[in-house]
Amino acid sequence: MNYLLKNWHKITLIVLPAMIVTISSAALFRDWRQTDSQKAIRLVRESKSRKENFTIQQYLYATVYYYQQNGEAITIEGWRAEPDAAPAQFLISFTYSDSQGTHQALWEANPSTRKVTPKNKEASDLSWQ
Repeated sequence: MNYLLKNWHKITLIVLPAMIVTISSAALFRDWRQTDSQKAIRLVRESKSRKENFTIQQYLYATVYYYQQNGEAITIEGWRAEPDAAPAQFLISFTYSDSQGTHQALWEANPSTRKVTPKNKEASDLSWQ
């Protein structure tokens, strides 16, 4: 036990890098196992929004989800991915309903090129393009 207490800094230099490698490997494995449609949805969620330093998902939580939690009559259908006519491209939609009607933001996402393009006004209002 005294050996461990005297040499804690050496043990730290071995254990800490091993932990970093293990965690990084697990994250890469998780990303590798995702389907292309899940990658496309994540790509849209993590893309930049009109609000400075916010992603699309953060902007939605700051607006739509916030209003829903504060008691407004908002029904969130959520995210959906459908394959597009072009190979490896997906149409990603986020749909919710409020007192003004149903709103659907539509993006085109290509996970292999990491490109996101808004396809309607609702998506353009959310996205930075």
